[in-house]
Amino acid sequence: CHGLLSGPQTCMKAARKICGEEPVRAVDSARALRDKSDPATLVFQCGAASPPVAQTVEPKQQTPVSAPVEHLRLAGDALFSTGQATLMPNALASLDKLMSERKGTTFSRVTIVGYTDSVGSNTYNLGLSNRRAQAVASYLKEQGLKGETWSVTGRGKAGPVASNATADGRANNRRVEIELTR
Repeated sequence: CHGLLSGPQTCMKAARKICGEEPVRAVDSARALRDKSDPATLVFQCGAASPPVAQTVEPKQQTPVSAPVEHLRLAGDALFSTGQATLMPNALASLDKLMSERKGTTFSRVTIVGYTDSVGSNTYNLGLSNRRAQAVASYLKEQGLKGETWSVTGRGKAGPVASNATADGRANNRRVEIELTR
């Protein structure tokens, strides 16, 4: 649409001639003012304007909230005597306190893991740690602790929390760890 006397109207006439029966729509009329381009330039489209496309916003994926987990460790000579899986009175008192604080709660998972000190063979300690974990699980079930799934295992002398070189350290390694997942 160039010529000596051309301008925006001259360009629009040329666009109408090109589009024929379809309406002419200026696509970027502000461009000429913005970048000081030739006023005898017209960016156009033949046909009616397309309806605006609604943008779909993907819902933000929510990060699943992990279930609250309580970790409890019962350890020391007050739980089990050396080589024994019978709960001592102080152990029963600790478990009773646990039960009273969680009365009426149902947990999705109850995990109980028993441990021993390093005295004895691996095979013996593995069996003993399992019996200790079973003793705690049985007591908690008898007292009404509700869990949808239960995992009760013994790990023997694996994973000591204290040195086995001292009597106090060995007492702390004779333990049961309880994990309650809501």
